Amino acid sequence: MKAVLFPGPEAIRLEEVDDPTCGPEDVIIQVTRAGICGTDIHIYRNEYMSQFPLIPGHEFGGVVVEVGSQVKTGVKVGDRVAVDPNLYCGYCEFCRREQANHCRNLEAIGVTRPGAFAEYVAAPARACYLVPDSLDDGQMAFIEPLACVVYGMKRLQFPPAEPVLLFGVGPIGLLLLQSLRHRGAGSIVVVDKQPERLALAAQLGANVTLEAGPDLPEQLRELQPYGFGLVVDATGVPAVIQQAFRYLRPRGQMLMFGVAPIGAQIQVSPYEIFRNDWHILGSFALCYTFQEAIAWLDTGVVDVRPLISHTLPLAEFDQGFHQFLRGETLKVHVDPQHTSGT
Repeated sequence: MKAVLFPGPEAIRLEEVDDPTCGPEDVIIQVTRAGICGTDIHIYRNEYMSQFPLIPGHEFGGVVVEVGSQVKTGVKVGDRVAVDPNLYCGYCEFCRREQANHCRNLEAIGVTRPGAFAEYVAAPARACYLVPDSLDDGQMAFIEPLACVVYGMKRLQFPPAEPVLLFGVGPIGLLLLQSLRHRGAGSIVVVDKQPERLALAAQLGANVTLEAGPDLPEQLRELQPYGFGLVVDATGVPAVIQQAFRYLRPRGQMLMFGVAPIGAQIQVSPYEIFRNDWHILGSFALCYTFQEAIAWLDTGVVDVRPLISHTLPLAEFDQGFHQFLRGETLKVHVDPQHTSGT
């Protein structure tokens, strides 16, 4: 089969590789859509937990074409499924505490084992979720990133109509924006460098859109003189995260959702955390939130169709990946079953 390979840091090849084999508790999926994610950029730059060579791709779905001999989940050939790429052991201390995203033996499709930027991928049947016919392939490939956002929403506790400041409205930021609106946030102010993304954010529910620049601190102080009750970072840029704290009011919450490079550091005053009763939250991956994500898509809580910039064949992955890396697109999807893109 054809597959995209990261043979080493900052290298991409399209290769012919062996088809995946189906273990007794696995299924083989013919991939119909897979999304390029910011985590893929970190993997490409060797800033994540992956090892090379690797077939990346962890936001995906497709059609089951083979089922292992010991599969008991009811998944059958012909089913459309989305796959939770995070594979939990189920028996370590954190799995037993219902913190499976912190599993001591965590593996991940497209991160630590072959992923979905390929014609076919193997996955444990227990990680597969049936996708209703009402969702198209583009929506299906958003189930995994939306499940991460749903988990982030579960981490938060804020009263109705809380003023929110959101940094970054790429694809994940736009999912966060819609989800925060659904959660009952008040005025949502979003900040980004790209006017086109800010315009889309306004269409999807942002009350105020601001372009990052030297006037930003004054503009934000005028909007909320005492700071925001919730500040969310969806950029993963350490410099942005560090300065975001200045806009957090006493007893405010800071949600760090964007993925910063491993080893990156910021400076935050411990006294300010103490004095202001700040609540600082991380949000790593997802934790059994696929069902909610499917329901949110199926009921229209979030609209992901405007977030898809391009749908490309495997042969155009390199070009699409670098456009995404440079911030020139929103979500780029890969369709391994077609030879031309849209």
